[in-house]
Amino acid sequence: MKFIVDRTLGKMAKWLRILGYDTTYWASADLDGLLHKAHDEARILVTKDSKLYRKKGGLRALHVREDNPFLQLREVVEHFQLSILNENLFSRCLLCNVPLQDVNPEEVRQEVPDYVFHMHQEFSRCPSCRKVYWTGTHHDHMTMVVERLKDRKP
Repeated sequence: MKFIVDRTLGKMAKWLRILGYDTTYWASADLDGLLHKAHDEARILVTKDSKLYRKKGGLRALHVREDNPFLQLREVVEHFQLSILNENLFSRCLLCNVPLQDVNPEEVRQEVPDYVFHMHQEFSRCPSCRKVYWTGTHHDHMTMVVERLKDRKP
């Protein structure tokens, strides 16, 4: 499943990427361009914009009703019955949406703080923007959110 998320749901794009879903974030006000891209790439539209939702034509789409970002994510997960698989979590660049590649720690030694290099054995990198990822404290928080999604807890 591939998604396109408009600027009314910027955090949603990040969270769908965390879950491992190919998600384009459309920051532009060009709604016709968004609809064309969604159609051309067979993406599912996720929006809070009722005007855009009405213009969707034959596109598969969801008009998100919730205001709370976590509840918005839950709404999308439940509506599309998304699988939350551990092997897909944290597999995409949060900035570029490109699948991450595992890298040897020595390859990123000069790109991460010393303490990070010595505390972690696993690193990944975006082949597009070159951002390096590791499981830091932010990862723990994101994992807790994902577990709440799996458990259906508020």
